[in-house]
Amino acid sequence: MMQAPDQKLLQTAASAVPDAHAGPHLSLSGLWFLIADPSAKRLMWLETSTAQIEGKGAGLKQAALSEALSALAPQTQKNLLNLFNTVIRKGKCGPMDVGTDAESGIAGISLTGWRYDAGDGRQFVICHPSAVAAGGEGGHVVRGLAPILKHFVENSGKIVMTADNFGYVRYASPGFFHAFGIDDPALCIGRNIAHIPKRVGKTLAALIQTVLARTSSASGKGRFKMPNGDTMVMNYSALFFRLSETAGGVVFTAEPDGHGEADFTRIFDVMTSPLIVVDTKTRKMLAANKAARKAFQLTQQSMDEHPITETLLHPKSYGLLLEAAKKANNIPIAVVVNGLDGSSRNKRIRAIFIDNDEDPPHLVLESRA
Repeated sequence: MMQAPDQKLLQTAASAVPDAHAGPHLSLSGLWFLIADPSAKRLMWLETSTAQIEGKGAGLKQAALSEALSALAPQTQKNLLNLFNTVIRKGKCGPMDVGTDAESGIAGISLTGWRYDAGDGRQFVICHPSAVAAGGEGGHVVRGLAPILKHFVENSGKIVMTADNFGYVRYASPGFFHAFGIDDPALCIGRNIAHIPKRVGKTLAALIQTVLARTSSASGKGRFKMPNGDTMVMNYSALFFRLSETAGGVVFTAEPDGHGEADFTRIFDVMTSPLIVVDTKTRKMLAANKAARKAFQLTQQSMDEHPITETLLHPKSYGLLLEAAKKANNIPIAVVVNGLDGSSRNKRIRAIFIDNDEDPPHLVLESRA
């Protein structure tokens, strides 16, 4: 009888680091089945052959266990190894979620495993997703739609990105690169999103992998971790599409929460004076140009989470500026501004009141030299 699985095997796989020049890495999004050989510490699996938009096949792959799992999140590696160990002990296990995202708690792909006892005494673990959608071959259709999809995405003024069924980023709009602060698109296009969480932000990478693993769309409002370490609240939609059992992908679209139709940041970034737009109802900063972010050490997270009266301005100072703006007093008022770095400075602030018919009025604050 096979020995009880030890922790050394788990630690070896969980501590592995992906190597771009090494062998293949397991992708849960394209998984059709897998066979594990615990005694030889090897893994063999099938990734569907026409899932990518360009139709490039994946096929049957094999690699050392630690190498095959190295591109997965550490918790996903541990869940897979626990599944293998349970199957060896009990003969069967599952369905078990093995790709659950630690931050959002959204369940990942569900696997069921069986033990196969070979004639020579060896034991194997055979697993496959618990539910596989049926459908006809659509690879040719996808390849025909690829140029149209590319044109639509790359010419969109919105935040749009597409990934194929293996998780490779195929197309993205200029708005996507701007919102996520990506200076070099070549570092993302054609790369597997599971391998580049530092370039696109781990929230987006986890969302795309979850949608692919669950083969179902997701939408809502969430806080996205940006590549520079900042965060941004966005209304998003991750639409899963499938033209056959093997051909599909995800279309991701998003819009910063609270910005509406106007992108204040792009408009104000050309101004050299620090400018801040405040929602007079919530007192939260809706936008700030580059000059204001630099002068007052503002981040998108601090703007989203705290009203201006808890960060930059004392409530009395804010009240004076608001009252002056309502009276259309264009003379700058001297107030104390508290930077997020802990420093306090006297600044001359000009306040402008913008009354909208539908939205809450906005207060524009301009710091004068």
